[in-house]
Amino acid sequence: MTVSEAFATFKSELELPDRVQQQAATAQQQIREQISKYLFIPNSFLTGSYSRYTKIFPLNDIDVFLVRNERRTGLAAPGTGGVYPGRALDEVVEAVHKVYPAIASISKQNRSVNVQLQGLSFGFDLTPAWLRSPDGYWIPDADTGNWIPSDPDAHATRMTQANELNDGKLKPVIKMVKYWSRHNFDRLRSFHIELICADIFRTESITNFQIGVATFLVHLSPYVGRLMLDPVYNHTRVDKELPASELSELLLRIQSDAQRAVDALKLENGGYDNPAIEKWQEIFIYGFPK
Repeated sequence: MTVSEAFATFKSELELPDRVQQQAATAQQQIREQISKYLFIPNSFLTGSYSRYTKIFPLNDIDVFLVRNERRTGLAAPGTGGVYPGRALDEVVEAVHKVYPAIASISKQNRSVNVQLQGLSFGFDLTPAWLRSPDGYWIPDADTGNWIPSDPDAHATRMTQANELNDGKLKPVIKMVKYWSRHNFDRLRSFHIELICADIFRTESITNFQIGVATFLVHLSPYVGRLMLDPVYNHTRVDKELPASELSELLLRIQSDAQRAVDALKLENGGYDNPAIEKWQEIFIYGFPK
């Protein structure tokens, strides 16, 4: 097997299987329809990496925006029509309880409500949202008691444009580096990884998947431990603040894997595919094809 063949197989294995895709499509539609029977939701839609096609297998959760109003508003804390952020989340919790009184495990989070349903291997993160003036949405931040701006439509558009700029190779590379992150301490948020990739590959090229992953690792260190905000409104922090010990440990791993990736490319260029594949196996820990 060549390195390129191994990466092609790896790409395929990170895709959600058809059965999971079908199950997820049915389940997300059902939960949106059922909740709307108990909560005024004139519109709802999928957000997050599942909707941007950057989610990897196994599927953990599906992000859903539940739009609670019909007209854009200049919403300011404590809320619209007297609705506080915490109460907005409570209303979603109450609706889910009514829909699934016996089979739902419900967890109220800072900005969403996580729902795990019996019989499904994945869950849902349900975010109540209000149309914002002049654009985007207001979503709750229970920790601060305020509303924050978000625009998943703009996020999706930016990701599509970045992927097109890289001839469709960016999203597969994002999935591969998310897999790498998941098995290397799992300290980078999914959306943070997407933004880092989009920024790196504005100026770098993805000739093939192995060069794409290597380029990411070589350029990653300066992004880690540095504040990164949602690029649409420059308001919400997307990186995870890490303790010094965890940050140091992650940076050491990034540096060592970046060198392994460079070595793997050199081996491949010299015609040594098997040793190169072994280097990639060390990088991804396990799961990379032999």
